[in-house]
Amino acid sequence: MKREKIKNKDLQAVVVSLGPGSFTGLRVGLSLAKSLAFALKIPLVGVATLDSWVFFLLREGIFCALRRAYGGKCYVGFYEKNQGKTTKIDRCRFLSFSQIKGSLEKFSPQKVTFLIPTQERELTKELKKIKNTSFLLLDEIFLIKALLTLGAERLKIGKIDNVFSLSPLYVSSPEVRIGRGNKDSRHEKRGHPGS
Repeated sequence: MKREKIKNKDLQAVVVSLGPGSFTGLRVGLSLAKSLAFALKIPLVGVATLDSWVFFLLREGIFCALRRAYGGKCYVGFYEKNQGKTTKIDRCRFLSFSQIKGSLEKFSPQKVTFLIPTQERELTKELKKIKNTSFLLLDEIFLIKALLTLGAERLKIGKIDNVFSLSPLYVSSPEVRIGRGNKDSRHEKRGHPGS
């Protein structure tokens, strides 16, 4: 806002990504968005990230929006776009590549197009092995425009979220790691009871 010379009073609404994404990142991002909307008394709109990618596409067909998660898995959402209407085929899920491949069988013989952020292009190596698919790499500008465009559409129709009840879209449980500074936890992990 400082770089673009935008003042608080210039903001008319806040659009925020609900995820899926990292547990901490979603909590912090949503907390900031809610705080701004509450303090400035402006509307808040939460948008599921993968939904926005498909909404903003001009192409039609079956799409699988895919984002790298952790543990060799991905956040995945399946959609169909037909005559300008976007339909979510299934809820967002946390899947391995073998599970993604199994999920594609229900769409056969239709071709499925994977939507992947450009910074995660290494995912295409695995996807090229799956028959009857293609992929589109989405750059950061596209991802931001998609999120804001879907948010603006929701604002137009009055679909505004409640600052107090809006929550992140958690698709998987957070990965818990034992902290370095906790001596007792390290011993317990190795099978030694703590003191």
